[in-house]
Parts: sequence; structure tokens; C-alpha cells
Amino acid sequence: MSFSDHKDHRLIADQLRHSLERGRLAHAYLFSGPRGTGKADMARTLAKALNCLKTEHDSCDHCDSCRHIDEDAHPDIYWVKPESKSRRILIEQIREFERSANLKATTARIKVGIIIDADCLNEEASNAFLKTLEEPPARTIIILLTAQPQRLLPTILSRCLRISFGATNAESPYRQRVWPLLAKSSERGIASAYRLHAELTALLQSLREEIRQRIAAEDDLDQYDELDPKVRDRLQGQMDARIEGEYRAAREQVLEEFYGWFADVLLCVEQADQKLLEHREQLGALQRAATGMTHARAAGNLDAIENIREALARNISEPLAIEVGLLKIAGAL
Repeated sequence: MSFSDHKDHRLIADQLRHSLERGRLAHAYLFSGPRGTGKADMARTLAKALNCLKTEHDSCDHCDSCRHIDEDAHPDIYWVKPESKSRRILIEQIREFERSANLKATTARIKVGIIIDADCLNEEASNAFLKTLEEPPARTIIILLTAQPQRLLPTILSRCLRISFGATNAESPYRQRVWPLLAKSSERGIASAYRLHAELTALLQSLREEIRQRIAAEDDLDQYDELDPKVRDRLQGQMDARIEGEYRAAREQVLEEFYGWFADVLLCVEQADQKLLEHREQLGALQRAATGMTHARAAGNLDAIENIREALARNISEPLAIEVGLLKIAGAL
């Protein structure tokens, strides 16, 4: 399959192809969505497009590289999936993937590791894989596939650029809090961008504080009066890491709401079937946002959200990453 063959996920295919053309692919992706929605097929197509010998930025499906990837016989494309009786991905599998990924590529331009049912990583494997995501091997892209992203460690979620293949199990718990911001997100001009920046920043700060208070109540260190100072410092560090991980996961859900909104606006611009909309209950607001909008601008808004996520994954300053992205959406950059 080439990108053009993914008709049910044309927007995702276009997004990946455009990122490939610009040389702006993330080092790690999370493809999330119900089983049977084409996540593995899209991952395979991306692996082929990265290494096709005949077609630039896409797959020809006929060259040796494309055929070997289709046959699961390419030496530089690694598939990891649950293999134990307990349907878990074990640390030995992750270590084997790491050893292979750190070797020089046999024939590929870009090595690709695809983790099927990534939510099946056991605790040891998850912790080992987190280190891989923090320091990915050179010229390697990692793609995680899951139908249950909520089962992954927040620290893993925060290091991947998430792409949704259809609705997941439940509506985001932040959707209602994000709606007022989404209604303003298509406004143009510098002033509008900075108003939205202030409101989004305030929301994120509120979420961080809520997470901090909840975790501090659950892990109340003050109840241990006799703790050795070194032990207390270590426990405090673990608690701070947990707060940061859960906050990054919450921030990603907020950005996913923005991405879903702009994807729906693009569908409205193209006058697509309303059944394809993720937020059909907001049809009126979506159609107003799409009025007078070109395809290029609507697609550019998706790119801007993707760029925010990429910047945050590289640990660029959160306020700066959001500011730049919102200024692009507002047409000020």
C-alpha cells in the first residue's frame, strides 16, 4: 500500500507524507485507535516510504525494499509484538530490539521499529523502552501501535507524537474544558493568538496544579516523620517525576482535542461527509470556522499543532512552543 491507498485515513496519510517531504518526522509516533482501523498498515506504509528505492516520499510497492517490508523480511524493519503466554511484551524482546536498532543499517536509509500492542509492555519492558525513547538510536523511527493508550506509562506517551485512528474508548476528560478555547482557535491576528495563548496556558497550569495536589495527597510524605532525609529526597523525586509524567499525558490530551478540532474543520472545508467528523455535536461551530478557509490554511493548522507536539517532545520550552504554534494558526508567522 502507498499513502494514496489509505482512503479511510487520508488526512493521516497526507500528514505523514507532508512531514516526510519536509524532513520533519518525529523520532517516535503513537498510533492509537480501535483494533482493525489500519494502524499497522499505516506503519508499514511509512516504513516503505522511508526506504523505497524508486518513489520519493512514498511507496512504490514493487522495489526490493518495499517487497521485503511487505513480506516482513527486511533486515532493518523490526516488529515487536506480544509473544509470551501472558500476552505481554517482555524486557528480553525490547533488549533484542535495542541491540538490532543500534547496529549499522544493512540496506535501509532509516531503520523502523514497530511495537504492536504497545500497551502489553510489562513493567520492566516499559522502563527499558522509556530509555530507548529518551535516547533513540541514530536514523531510527519508532512507531507504537495501541488500542488502549491509557495503559501506557505517561512518560512514554509524552515522548511520542500521537496520531489517532478513530475514537478511543472514552471522551477526553478535558474536552468540555477545552471547548471554549477551540471556538476561538480559528480567529486570525496577533492579538487573538496571544489571548488564546494566555487561556491555554492558564488551563495547562490549572491541570498541573490539580495533578500535583492529587498525587501529593496520595503520596503524603509528611506522614513519615522519621524518614531519613536521603530517603525522603528520593521519594520526593519519584513523586515529582510522577507529577510531570501525568501532566505531560494530560497536556497531550489537550493538544489532541485541538488536533481533532482542526481535522474536523479541514473536513468541513472539503465538504466531506459529516459522519466522518469526530465532533459532530459542534457542527455549527465547525462550519463557521471553515467559512472562507482554504485547504492550505486548514491543513497548515494541523501542521502547527503537530509542530507544537514535536517541539514539546524535544523538551523545547512549553510557552515558546505553544506561542509559535498559535501564531502560525493565527496567520501571524
